[in-house]
Amino acid sequence: MCKITVFTPTYNRARTLRIAFESLMNQTNHNFIWLIIDDGSTDNTSELIDEFKEKALFEIRYYWKENGGRHTAVNYSYQFLNTEYVITLDSDDELVPDAIEKILKIWESIPKEKYDKYWCISGREIYASNGLMVGKPYPPNINDLSGRAQRKALFKCPGEKHCCRKVAIHIQYPFPIFPDTKFVTENMVWEKINRRYDQYCVNDIFGIYHTNSEDSLSTNSPHKRTKYRSSYYRSIFYINELFDEIFFNRGVIRCMVDLPRCAMKTDTPYAEVMKQLNSTLKKILVTLCYPVAWIFITFFHK
Repeated sequence: MCKITVFTPTYNRARTLRIAFESLMNQTNHNFIWLIIDDGSTDNTSELIDEFKEKALFEIRYYWKENGGRHTAVNYSYQFLNTEYVITLDSDDELVPDAIEKILKIWESIPKEKYDKYWCISGREIYASNGLMVGKPYPPNINDLSGRAQRKALFKCPGEKHCCRKVAIHIQYPFPIFPDTKFVTENMVWEKINRRYDQYCVNDIFGIYHTNSEDSLSTNSPHKRTKYRSSYYRSIFYINELFDEIFFNRGVIRCMVDLPRCAMKTDTPYAEVMKQLNSTLKKILVTLCYPVAWIFITFFHK
């Protein structure tokens, strides 16, 4: 019985999907399901998947949906996840050959009395260009920490991670959908879960990170207004939900300045911004950031 699903969201990525496929073919353990959610591709993705199915050493499940953005593809995938764990593999990235085997062994190594407190295994990635680890390694005692203490430590270890998540927890947290943007940052979901559960952190390399994909789902923002609306919603989330972390989570302070900037760039009235903030203190602090945002837009935006 398969314990793990490899999930790939894709949109017009027929040109790069073969990279992901070959990395899965090279796995030392093929007892997994490759779930591909096609977010409305208009290229030859479906034909390519048919080709993959003829060669694959593992089960492939492919579903097409109307285009709505990466976050909607993630939400759509939840109904098809019937394994214990899921790991995301972007359509232009790779898993190292022993990633699946290694991940399953790590899950099995976690003591039973501690297993329930973890919602994911957070492993590392290396750059495809030079083989170096992305970001700083985790300290040796990271899994001895819990709750806020672990979160503080994790903020000192930036860089792209590669996580394997428990499906039972993962599917309880769908991404929010907004009518005026097709991009929602993953942190709006992952941070919610991270505040409730710990991560089991390892410096083992799970993925190979490609930074030069021209059509990356995570970097492709076709319209500036949409980009600013996405940042606007992210800022509201950080300020309302993560405010108690202001002294160690730099994202909270950045979002306080970014919120009025994005509001100005999208013609969002000041009164509407204030209405969406859930405390008087937050409203005062964001108001004080409006002059800073105006200066930034006036003198530094090009």
